[in-house]
Amino acid sequence: MAQVAKKYAESLFEVSRDSGVQESVHADLKEINLAVSSQPAFQLFAEDPKVSKEARIRFVKETFGGADQPLLNLLQILAERKQLSLLPAIADSFESYYNEYNEQQYMKVESVYALTREELDAIGQSFIQRTGYKKLLLDNVINPQLIGGIRATIGTTVYDDSIQNNLKQLEKSFHQQ
Repeated sequence: MAQVAKKYAESLFEVSRDSGVQESVHADLKEINLAVSSQPAFQLFAEDPKVSKEARIRFVKETFGGADQPLLNLLQILAERKQLSLLPAIADSFESYYNEYNEQQYMKVESVYALTREELDAIGQSFIQRTGYKKLLLDNVINPQLIGGIRATIGTTVYDDSIQNNLKQLEKSFHQQ
């Protein structure tokens, strides 16, 4: 099902980009995903075999009627095919396509204490130069186990310049000798 969700997301991204509405589709999809992910009733509705195709489509039109046409079309297709439960996976894949197209990525910065906006901006600029992204969307996470320094994660790549990591590396070098 992950491949199906990815194909839907790719198609939605391409159509919304070509229609010039990718920004609003991105925002709406994020909002819709947040709303439906926090509602167990939506999941039950989406997977209930007793709910008719017409009822699902009517629900989509009434609930999401203000969305841009590419997103509304996708939601109607999902309702028709009883695949509304794919919405969270589609939103995640769409986010990946959106970030890739805009040359941006999420970056988690772990530190012992909350970093100031200036410190985060400096770290972000340093990693922009290192990675080639145009923009990094920073999230500061407090992690007292680091002792000091920072650990940054971009996608699946971890940059660890924490004292904890430095001590581990030092310990490894002693054991190798």
